[in-house]
Amino acid sequence: MKTTIFYLGSFLIVSNLACQKSDMPLEEQPKGCNVIEVSGSIDQATSWEKGNVYVVNNSDLTVRSTLQIDPGVVIKLKNASINISQGQIIAKGNPQDRIIFTSLADDNHCGDTNSDGTASKATKGDWDRIDINQSNQTSFQYTDIFYAGGVRGGSSNAVSVGSSKAASFLFDHCRIAHTLYTETSYDSSCAFYGSSAMADPSVSKFTNNEFYDNGKPIFLNAFYTLDPSNKFHNSLEPSQKNTHNGIYLTAPSTLDRTGTWNNKEVPYVVSSIYSLFDASTITIGPEVIVKFKNTSSGLQRSAMQNINLHSSAILTSYKDDLHGGDTNGDGLESTPKNGDWFGMKNNFFPIVYFEKSAKILYAKN
Repeated sequence: MKTTIFYLGSFLIVSNLACQKSDMPLEEQPKGCNVIEVSGSIDQATSWEKGNVYVVNNSDLTVRSTLQIDPGVVIKLKNASINISQGQIIAKGNPQDRIIFTSLADDNHCGDTNSDGTASKATKGDWDRIDINQSNQTSFQYTDIFYAGGVRGGSSNAVSVGSSKAASFLFDHCRIAHTLYTETSYDSSCAFYGSSAMADPSVSKFTNNEFYDNGKPIFLNAFYTLDPSNKFHNSLEPSQKNTHNGIYLTAPSTLDRTGTWNNKEVPYVVSSIYSLFDASTITIGPEVIVKFKNTSSGLQRSAMQNINLHSSAILTSYKDDLHGGDTNGDGLESTPKNGDWFGMKNNFFPIVYFEKSAKILYAKN
């Protein structure tokens, strides 16, 4: 059965369209998925149930109330976003019944929903993104977000966090993959755009997630301590990673936070001078690699305690493929050289200060 649901204010209009039978669902997916087309605005508590595939096609869906998504539900999109605005999504899947956001052309989940046989196949950027603008503890658990990243407003993301009002969320055991990457600007193309709002791990809870087959995986506040349970490869196929594998940071915006860079799988990437004063502290853990994007990027502090640098850490150029892999994704087109990044300095003195204990490569001297 194919059903169209229009969410219009507080009114719900349901229209049954043509019945159709799917004869090729995967074994692990709901069998005989009913097709339900949705659009408009969800303004009252709503549940999406297992056994259905919900289609958002060429028209954004805005969530202004609570949308409960049951385990095993499949959501397919084309040229559309899901915007969370003063509402919340509770998508609580489980290891046996994951929740899936994917392309309308993805026949691997709930079959040939667009009824075109093999004429189309899922492609990166087939749909736009999940846009979290205002939300009270939106939650995604055991949820897959595939084939997003359609360019909108110069940005290409699978998930985008709009402001501090949207930063209260949980992402746990999610897989974000096959996101379109475009080299338009430093931060606009990133699978998970946490922005400067993603600064406090007790508010923005992000654990046990996987990124693979994306460009830049994640962009967040430099003070955010990213849980090391997050992975930057496909655990089922470890060779499948991201073309620009790294944790991309935005400059600290306050003077009273502490953060730890402790992920050893991929480098942290710094794009400007990060100034740490007063009570601000960044701890760079053992064997952590930090890469600096250009000649104007580096670290500045007013006191020794502002930056705690482990002796086994490596600070190097964004072009350095020997340490942390080909983070800038250009193969052999670029090679590192002395002066690629600014270095470390104390206060405002134009003197580069080097930690003798750590390995610091390709900075100005």
